[in-house]
Amino acid sequence: MKEIIRRLFKKPLLAIEILIASFFITLLALAMPLYVIQILQRYITYGFNGTLITLTTGMLIAIIMQFMFRMLRTKMASAVNQEPNDKLSLEVLTIVSQAKAEPLEQFSKPRIQEALNSVQTIQSTYDAQTLNAIIDAPFSLLFIAATYMLSPVLAGVTSISIIIGLLAGWLSIRKSQQNSEQLLIESSKHRNLNYSAIFALDTVRVFNAVGFLQNLWQGQLSKISNLRRKMTDTKELSQTITISGSSLTSILLYAVGATIVVQGDLNVGALIGANILGGRAYQNTTRLVQVSYLLSKAKDAFKDIALLRRLPLEPDTGSALREYKGQLEFQDVGFAYPNTTSPVFESLTLNIAPGKALAVYGQNGTGKTTLAKLLMGLLEPRRGSILADNVSLKQFAASWWRRQIIYMPQEPTFINGTIRENILFLNPDIDEAVLNNLLRAADLKNFLDHTANGLDTLITDNGKNLPLGIRRRLSLVRGLVTNGRLVILDEPTDALDEKGVQAVYKIMNDLMKANKTIIVFSNDPKILKGASFMLNLNIKPKPELTSKATPGVKGD
Repeated sequence: MKEIIRRLFKKPLLAIEILIASFFITLLALAMPLYVIQILQRYITYGFNGTLITLTTGMLIAIIMQFMFRMLRTKMASAVNQEPNDKLSLEVLTIVSQAKAEPLEQFSKPRIQEALNSVQTIQSTYDAQTLNAIIDAPFSLLFIAATYMLSPVLAGVTSISIIIGLLAGWLSIRKSQQNSEQLLIESSKHRNLNYSAIFALDTVRVFNAVGFLQNLWQGQLSKISNLRRKMTDTKELSQTITISGSSLTSILLYAVGATIVVQGDLNVGALIGANILGGRAYQNTTRLVQVSYLLSKAKDAFKDIALLRRLPLEPDTGSALREYKGQLEFQDVGFAYPNTTSPVFESLTLNIAPGKALAVYGQNGTGKTTLAKLLMGLLEPRRGSILADNVSLKQFAASWWRRQIIYMPQEPTFINGTIRENILFLNPDIDEAVLNNLLRAADLKNFLDHTANGLDTLITDNGKNLPLGIRRRLSLVRGLVTNGRLVILDEPTDALDEKGVQAVYKIMNDLMKANKTIIVFSNDPKILKGASFMLNLNIKPKPELTSKATPGVKGD
C-alpha cells in the first residue's frame, strides 16, 4: 500500500484527477438502484409511459458517462504506474549489468533470474486495475450512506457483512503468505537443480546420473506440489468466502428488509435498491482481498530486488587520459577471495613499459584469470595499486579504460543477438574493410562465408550454439576492434585447432610490431618464448618475475 501512495504522491495532479473520476463513477453507479426504485414506485404504480422513457433515457446516459469516466480513469491510472515500472526495470538491468563483479558472483544465476522475474511480478501487480480497486474501496462508503438513507438497519447489515468478508480474506492471505515463502525457497532449490542438469546433460547420460537426479527431483517436486496444493486450497477458500459472502449479504438484506417492509417502514422498491447498493459496497470492498494477495507477492518481489540494490556498482564517472601510451605498473598488489585461507598472490610489483610483452603462466587455479580480471577492472586488489601511465585504474572511468584494451577472456560469452552486434559493442562505427581484415586474420572468413547469414547470424544461448573454437576466434576479433594500446589475452590458443593457433601467433606478432603492450596468460611454450618478461604464478604467495634479457633474475 505504501508503494501505491508513493506513486500517487509523485503525480499529485493526476492523483487528484483519478479521485475526482472515481467520485463521479460512484455517483453514476447510484443511478441503477435509483432507477429500480423509481420504476417500482412510479411507473408500475401509475403506468405512465413517459415516466418509463424518461427514467430509461437517464439511466442510459448514466451508463455511457460511467463508461467514459472508467476508461479515462484507467488511462490515468496506467500513467501513474508506467514511469515507476519502467524505472524499476531499468534500475534492475543497470544493477545486474554494472554491479561490481565480485559481489555479484555471490548470487547464483538462478537467483539473479528470480530477481529479474520479480520486476515482472511488480509490474503486473501495480497496474491500473489494482490502483482502481484500491481507490474504489473507500468510495463504497457512499453506497453504504445511500443504503443508510433507505434503512439504517440494512446499512448495518451491509457493514457487518463487509467486515466479516474482509477479516476472512485477511486470514486466508496470511496463510497463503506463509505457504508462498516456503514455496519460493523450494522452487529456488528446484530451479538450481534444473540449471545444473541442463548445463551438464552429457555428464548425466555418460555417467548414469539419472537415478541421482530422479531422487532429488522427486523429493523436491513432492514438497512443491504439496505447497502448491495448500496455496490453491487457500486461494479457493478465499474466493469461495468472497462469493458466498456476497450471496449471504443479499440473503440477509432481503430477509431483514422483508420484515421491515411487512412492518410498513420500507417499500419493496427501496428494499431492492438497498440490496443493489449493499452488493456494490460489498464487491468493491472485498476486491481488496485479492488486491492484498497481489500486493503481498509484490512485497516479496521487492525483497528480492532489495538484495540486488545492496550491491555496489561500478562508478559511471571517472577520468580519462588524452592518449594512453601503454605503460602498466603493479605496486605491491595482493588479492584474496572472500572466505579463503590464503591469497591468490601478494606483493606483486612490476613495471611494464609500452611495447613490451609479459607472459603469465601457472597451473590451473593459480590466479591467471583473476589477474586478467584485475587488469580489466572487474576485480579490485585487496591491497596495492595498478597504474596505467602512472594513474591508478580506480581513477579511470571504466567504460573509457576498457576501450583502451584488446581483451580475449578464457571463457568467452556472448549476448543473444547477431554476430556483428556482439563483435562491435566497443566500436560500432568501425570501417567495414578493417573489420573484414580482422575476420580474415582470426581465420573466420571461411566459417562466415559458409554460414547462411554471415555476420548477421543470430547467436543464441549466449553463444553455445557455436563451436568453442569459433567462439574464441569471435572473442579475439571482438577485442581487436578496439585497437587499444594494451592487449590482454587469457589462454588465447586454448581449444583452437592448428590453423587457429597459427592465426593467434600471427596476430600476436603483428600486435608486437605495432608496439602494443601485451600481457598474455598462457602455458604455451611458443608464447612464453616470445615474451619480454615472464611471471610465474606457481610461486606462492609472491609470484616470480623473470626477464628474458637476464634469465633467472627476479623482479621487485
